[in-house]
Amino acid sequence: MSGTEGLWAEPVEEVVEEVVAAMRFILPDRARMPRMPRTVITFGTFDVFHVGHLRVLERAAELGDRLVVGVSADALNERKKGRAPIFSQRERLAIVGALKVVDAVFVEESLEQKRDYIVEHAADVLVMGDDWAGKFDEFADVCEVVYLERTPAISTTAIIEHIADL
Repeated sequence: MSGTEGLWAEPVEEVVEEVVAAMRFILPDRARMPRMPRTVITFGTFDVFHVGHLRVLERAAELGDRLVVGVSADALNERKKGRAPIFSQRERLAIVGALKVVDAVFVEESLEQKRDYIVEHAADVLVMGDDWAGKFDEFADVCEVVYLERTPAISTTAIIEHIADL
């Protein structure tokens, strides 16, 4: 008898089944393993807070276990939109931070720092409104990028213009 005769006495399939069965005792059962928490991050001005803001934050929160929101700084809003926000940065942080679905808020000082914010907050998912579709795909190397449909017929700009016309 050579040294290999008895090695393959059993069909390979049976050997594989035995090895897999034995590994079940060694490797953790994924169903019983705690799932890693998923952090979702999003950004916005959230001026004149309305139901559209609420809906996008609720939907963003459903994509993970923790929702972190970057609220645009007053200076950033002025550069981006050419006007000061109606509510101050402090007030907008308080409003967004008080929402049940929001776990943490921070001031977004610069649009160019999005990657830094994503990494700093260990975000697994970046959520933006679909009006930004494609604009943040560059961050797909550090997190999943999701664009959510905006609530139809609701916008802060339209609300402000409507009030100004009264």
